[in-house]
Amino acid sequence: MEFTLNIFTLNCWGIPVVSKNRKERIEAIATYLQKASHNIVCLQEVWCEKDYLYLKDQLQKQFPFSHYFYSGVFGSGLCIFTKWAIQDVFFHQWPLNGYIHKIHHGDWFGGKGVGLCRIKYNDRLINIYCTHLHAEYHEDDIYLAHRVLQAYSTAELVNLTSSPADVSILAGDLNAAPGDLSFRLITQLPSLLDPYTLLADHDQFAKQIGTSDNINNSYSDPKLVKLCPEGKRIDHILFHVDSKYEAQVNSYGNPMEERVPGEPFSYSDHDAVALELKIKPSQSKPKRQYSEEKHFQETIEEAIKVCREATVLLASGLITL
Repeated sequence: MEFTLNIFTLNCWGIPVVSKNRKERIEAIATYLQKASHNIVCLQEVWCEKDYLYLKDQLQKQFPFSHYFYSGVFGSGLCIFTKWAIQDVFFHQWPLNGYIHKIHHGDWFGGKGVGLCRIKYNDRLINIYCTHLHAEYHEDDIYLAHRVLQAYSTAELVNLTSSPADVSILAGDLNAAPGDLSFRLITQLPSLLDPYTLLADHDQFAKQIGTSDNINNSYSDPKLVKLCPEGKRIDHILFHVDSKYEAQVNSYGNPMEERVPGEPFSYSDHDAVALELKIKPSQSKPKRQYSEEKHFQETIEEAIKVCREATVLLASGLITL
């Protein structure tokens, strides 16, 4: 019997004091989700527990089941809302989370990682992974090795825990565009599919789905917009299905308006991503759907090189405030 999953992900930019219009935007996000048709919601950067509790209260009718992944000093910022019962939860904190002396970046204090909620829908098991990898912050990207190790750790977790599930979904801000080393690690090891590549018209659709620093977002950096008006596609929903099923992408893109209704600002400094998947029994001989990229050994070698170079920089004391 076929069924449909409608997944939503958004980096909410919910940093207390720092994030502009945080209260108004969180309220607007709740209002949107109350009216939308999503059945699974993954949020990142919900750094204030009060914001999570507000969302939980406002969305109780639409999403009676939810979980916030507590970690570090003030929480991971990750939470999942779902229409269906959560059977199990697990949080894997990454061993490398930025530098403790980079207080203004805050990643180390958040104890970031990847959260898993295993959902039971009728007799089907659905694994939902929510994550947020380390940001670049600067062009020299001293956190590349951190992000690469986080990506590998995430890919390894998905690969080792997805086998009991009929469907596995990884959603969140990966701070990596398709083709980037971190993105390749995450998709290749657990064979996750990028729904964008399954769209027949994805070449025409490309300039419409940059999720960060695009021309339509009120919080985008003008300098970055000038260089690349369509922005970067760094927020993703990836998936794979068990061999006895096949998946069809019904829709994929940003479901929210460019501005909060009645306000001059956007819902967040990132755009949301929504994916509607139709899952149905496979009509052919059971065959697992694999990612198009199959050069995992080359990817691993590239990752090792990045980590070795970072070790040299650390030893030479070139990484400072």
